[in-house]
Amino acid sequence: MARNRRNTRRIKSIKDVLTTKTFIIIISILLVIIIASAGVNGYRAYQDQKLLASQKEEIEKQSQEIFSQMSSSISQTNQAISESDALIKMSAVGDILCSRDMLEDAYDEDTKTYDFSHMFNNVSGYINNADIVMGTMETSIANGEYNDKNAPVEFARAVKDSGVNLVTTAHNHSLDNGVTGLQETRDNLEEIGFDVIGDKMETSNAVVIREAKNTKIAFLTYTCFLDNEGQKSKDEINCVNMYSKEQVKSDLEYAKEQGAEYICVMIHWGDAITDTVTEEQKEIADYLVESGVDLIIGAHPSVVQPMEVRQNKDGENVFIAYSIGTYISTLAAEEARTELVLNIELRKSGKDGKVTLNKVDYTPIYMLDNGEQAEDRFKLIDMKGTATSYASGNTDIVTRETYDKLVKALKKLNDILKIE
Repeated sequence: MARNRRNTRRIKSIKDVLTTKTFIIIISILLVIIIASAGVNGYRAYQDQKLLASQKEEIEKQSQEIFSQMSSSISQTNQAISESDALIKMSAVGDILCSRDMLEDAYDEDTKTYDFSHMFNNVSGYINNADIVMGTMETSIANGEYNDKNAPVEFARAVKDSGVNLVTTAHNHSLDNGVTGLQETRDNLEEIGFDVIGDKMETSNAVVIREAKNTKIAFLTYTCFLDNEGQKSKDEINCVNMYSKEQVKSDLEYAKEQGAEYICVMIHWGDAITDTVTEEQKEIADYLVESGVDLIIGAHPSVVQPMEVRQNKDGENVFIAYSIGTYISTLAAEEARTELVLNIELRKSGKDGKVTLNKVDYTPIYMLDNGEQAEDRFKLIDMKGTATSYASGNTDIVTRETYDKLVKALKKLNDILKIE
């Protein structure tokens, strides 16, 4: 029995030693794994910081390249600014749309009212200092049911409060709510304080002339098509300012009779969700430049398209933005979330009174969707400022996924807008 007890004690001792060694080995392996993981994570964090720093530098460089190219193209025919010259600042935004999701985001169940202001708070500072801010009101502001084609007056008021003060209603959705809807839209927008252009219900010349810094600027606007145009009567179609060479000629004559010193055309044209400019757009642009138009701002594609500076027959600069995207929308295509606030500076010579294009730049903006559960779901944000802030360490400003989207979109924007 004694021998068996000794054997049993020896077996237990071996088990204890093995157990201790096993425990130490396991702990050692775990420590190695932890240290290795920490090293890997630290290296990844270091590499990520290098990537963010590189992206921040690239963002700054991209913007400067485009502005330098634009300034060079414009300055080729510009003279030095004198103290007697007046500078007129204009801004342009793209299509202004209001979807059902935006309606839901703005609706307060308790008060039964709408408030869209949070959607514009982050970008209003980029446009509210301009003398004139133009855009395309591509949603009706009419009586009746609110949906993707019709929004409450509170939406238009939020757009106005953001800085937009002149809108066109000439677009492919002009007659989505009939002639009555078009008239009610005009009435509601004018009551809020917008200058409204785009229909011919009360005049044969759809021209608005705005005065800024003692300079008369004419705004002409056209759409090249209407949704379900074949189902509209001739009288209905005639209520909208449709593009034709005859209409352009008539409007230009009227604008000049009214003393216009600079002429801007806002036009709805091109193919949707593509940054490729169509041959029709180019042909129309050719005609407008030849006819004496000084500035062309395009809409409808819902994405940003190339810009260019041309010289007219008198050697003056004519700036063409084929599309500056949307101002606000929830269109499904990721490209449609990338938009521009376009800033245009005109100069009126104190010597001879001639008005010329002096400067163009822009602020890229992005429609941020914070998700269905967010209190303020949709917000317009400054793409460059937000991406730069994130890359500088303010990682709470947006998610990494959104930041990556901003960097990718800014790169594509740079490729689209480069002037060859």
